[in-house]
Amino acid sequence: MLFEAYSKLVQAFPDGCDHLYGEAIHPSGNLWLATDGQLYPALLFAGTPSDERGDIRLRAIDVEFSRDCEIAVEASIPVLGTFTIVRLNESDPEIVRVFLRLLEESFCERQLPVSNREIGDRILEIAELFSRIDGGGDIVGLWGELYLISLAPSVTNAVRCWSSHKSAKYDFVTDQFALETKTTLKPSRQHRFSIDQLRPGLDMKVYLASLQLTETQAGRTVAELVEEIYGELADAELRNAFFSLCLSKGGPDIYRSSLRLRPFPDESSLMFFDARELPAPEVGASDPIANVRFDLDLSAVQPLGSEARGFILSFPA
Repeated sequence: MLFEAYSKLVQAFPDGCDHLYGEAIHPSGNLWLATDGQLYPALLFAGTPSDERGDIRLRAIDVEFSRDCEIAVEASIPVLGTFTIVRLNESDPEIVRVFLRLLEESFCERQLPVSNREIGDRILEIAELFSRIDGGGDIVGLWGELYLISLAPSVTNAVRCWSSHKSAKYDFVTDQFALETKTTLKPSRQHRFSIDQLRPGLDMKVYLASLQLTETQAGRTVAELVEEIYGELADAELRNAFFSLCLSKGGPDIYRSSLRLRPFPDESSLMFFDARELPAPEVGASDPIANVRFDLDLSAVQPLGSEARGFILSFPA
């Protein structure tokens, strides 16, 4: 919603406008979306001069509290008032899309008005998330995990089972099993494992999902999968957690990547295995060896049948 509204403001930005140009995005008039001559997006919250708080200056995000503002609007006189301004110092469309999606989940679902303290606390959380997505991400790996989620009879159940940290030992954890997803563009079904993933040393059922992909114009981008799943989640808190985790795992290229993938040769490419039935190096409990990682080619290994596949994709609670 916010990104589409921002795009319209950019297209309609008046020549010679030297201040904010925007529109109200809440019926109460307490919440505004605006842009400036640099096309930086800003979300403005109506407030009072007495709600004082020190401004926040971060690398990419500024928050100015309780400022007197003039907002130019289409076909009307400018709006004057006291607003708290949350501004992204960036006009790259894909960065703006991410920023506005996070603001939308944080504020547009809430009852207005919100206090300056609430605004500041949430913006610091968003800034912390931005700092975690500056590094590189694994687009192919994220594509595979999202593909599994998209196949689930209940996308909500699958997302709730999705591990909340990108460095977790397993990608999905249910009450009945853990599931690790391995995705490859190689012609062989070869994946890298840690020995702990296949031999957890606990009374714990572990499955492996192996997926071979190919790049093709008929495929889907990771951003398309993100949007498809996001649109199926009715719970606002779960949507926010899902989107944040996608950013954490995919990095800054989640919307920039033009890589289009699909299972190769078809949906039968997705295979499931019982981890305990797969070969792995033997390391004794008393051996001074740790952090063992190895490559395993599953091309000749018999996968689990359709009944097990259906059970795993149900992500039982």
